[in-house]
Amino acid sequence: MNGESNASPVRFRFLGPLEFFDGGQWVSIGAPKQRALLAVLLINANRAVSADQLMAELWGERPPPSAAGLLAGYVWRLRNGLGDPGGRMLSTRAPGYRLVLPSGATDVDEYERLVAAGRKSLAEGDLPSAVAALTEGLGMWRGTPMADVAMVPSVLAESARLEEARLAVVEARIEAEIGLGGHEALLPELKLMVSQFPLRERLHAHLMVALHRSGQQAEALGAYRDLRRLLVDELGVEPSKPLRELQGRILRDDPLLLEETRRATPATAVLRLAVPRTLPPDVPAFIGRERELAWITARLTGGEQRCAVHGMAGVGKTALAVHAAHRVAGSFPDGQVHLDLGASATHGPTPPADAIGRLLAVLGVPAADIPPDEERAAVMLRSALAGRRVLVVLDDVAGSGQIRRLLPGAPGCAVILTSRPASTAVDGSGLLRLGRLPATAATALIRRYAGAPRVDTDPAGTVRLAGLCDHLPLALRIAATRLARRPEWTVGEFAARLADPARRLDALTCDGLSVRDGLRAGVRLLRRVADPFATRALGQLGVLDLPVVSTAALAAALDIPVPLAESAAERLVDAGLVETSRMDRYRVPGLVRLFATDEYVTADEERTSTHRIVGYYEGEVRDQLARLAANRGAGLAWYREECLTLRVLAARAPGAELPKLVNRLSSALR
Repeated sequence: MNGESNASPVRFRFLGPLEFFDGGQWVSIGAPKQRALLAVLLINANRAVSADQLMAELWGERPPPSAAGLLAGYVWRLRNGLGDPGGRMLSTRAPGYRLVLPSGATDVDEYERLVAAGRKSLAEGDLPSAVAALTEGLGMWRGTPMADVAMVPSVLAESARLEEARLAVVEARIEAEIGLGGHEALLPELKLMVSQFPLRERLHAHLMVALHRSGQQAEALGAYRDLRRLLVDELGVEPSKPLRELQGRILRDDPLLLEETRRATPATAVLRLAVPRTLPPDVPAFIGRERELAWITARLTGGEQRCAVHGMAGVGKTALAVHAAHRVAGSFPDGQVHLDLGASATHGPTPPADAIGRLLAVLGVPAADIPPDEERAAVMLRSALAGRRVLVVLDDVAGSGQIRRLLPGAPGCAVILTSRPASTAVDGSGLLRLGRLPATAATALIRRYAGAPRVDTDPAGTVRLAGLCDHLPLALRIAATRLARRPEWTVGEFAARLADPARRLDALTCDGLSVRDGLRAGVRLLRRVADPFATRALGQLGVLDLPVVSTAALAAALDIPVPLAESAAERLVDAGLVETSRMDRYRVPGLVRLFATDEYVTADEERTSTHRIVGYYEGEVRDQLARLAANRGAGLAWYREECLTLRVLAARAPGAELPKLVNRLSSALR
């Protein structure tokens, strides 16, 4: 591998300075920006990297106006430098560029092949083969990965991943050599590494075993005491159970520890982990979220470790997160995990300790080895993820406290969060609010699930059906699936059924999917917060039956001060039941209004609240009429904003003064 012959399949090396093989020798790319561009493309080999991501990598968050042209020029020069003027290897691939490489074309490919072979031999007990393969792999390192490349985000993340993984490989090689009886020769290396990486328990375990086998029992126990003191002082935790057991065996002078045949030391068992693939199946039809999908994939493949998707019930948060996870799975070869944390479940959100235990179990840690204590389990989780590239989807998160210790900190790992409220565990740049689908995407989703011929014969009925589903993906998918199962129904007939308020929510249920259940989950979230007005506010949304409600109007309907009404409305947003349109105004989907009317409105409450809200708007209209002479523009702006609400309420209260006042204001502004 370290040779330079044409027979070598390796064309690129980045376990050290970045180089490529030109057919006769290893050469480097001279221009720094081209070198960084090649590095990013190599890290993402055989995957299209968007031009936007490449510009962000090369120039940061604010690329110059000429960045697109400069990028195209760098690609052109890089192709010529690599002997690929036709772009067969460095191809243009929407939305950017792709470096097409066969398997084994980089030194990292060859290194990881040797490491995999070495680990396999180690697991099978073939220690000489394990030492040979792991030593050969480690010998391919020529220094810091991509040492001559600017530390752009992708390079920084990949370099950190490789360095962390290299340390785990060194630990595996040492384990195999100890098993072959090389403990005394390893002592100088182990002591140096323990001083460099004082918190790595696996290195301490190797050092303790090597010292004990060399007849230095006191020194082996001293190494344990040094580690324990450091863990207690720095992290406030005790050493792991396997390491404590190893200390006990040394104290007992366990004769099995002196055997030179390979035995897995207790500290290594935890780290020999599974490669989990527990993502749910990808959604069969993913429509209308291209921008959001591109944002998540660019963030995760660009070195960022966290992103969070939040939004209303039924808006498709889980589907987007799972689809994005499938899309970037190749960037996380050590596993992709989905954990449903059940924030909206009947039994309540998953406790943090249980969530950590579930993740450790998925990673292959035996249940008996998982500490019940949350802090110690979190330390084990950090150790388990060290040196690995794992993607975790934390679905239906209740709050930051639930996941604080679940968030991967190891370079190369990443997490996608979904929740109804915006997560405080991710900074603002990593938050994505998911809204309802645009009208064209909503009808396209119905067309995909229900079948194009039926939809295309009744486009007006399809548009109406999408509107009755509030353009929410969950409701659209249920409606379209029901249509697909009933070929004798027309789109228009089913839309007419949904138009009946008494039947709509019951009709939007299929195969365990239910709009009503999703809304009830939001109510359970409301009940977990100490706000006595939140559930009452939901009932008032059913009484008002308005698509947009102001904080002041909600306060009038509830007969409470505006700050309390605002707090209640914000609770509804966090529960995924309404969404903000702007400050002090909230958009209420028709399905939520139906749900609130069905389950939270009594006849007496409806009469009382309607009387209050009509009275409130009568006062507001009188105030506007009184101020028209002084500020006609302000009155016109207020009327335009409240026009729909005024006309709906006036139609409901024909005997009140509101209809006449609304007509007077309209005439005065005309």
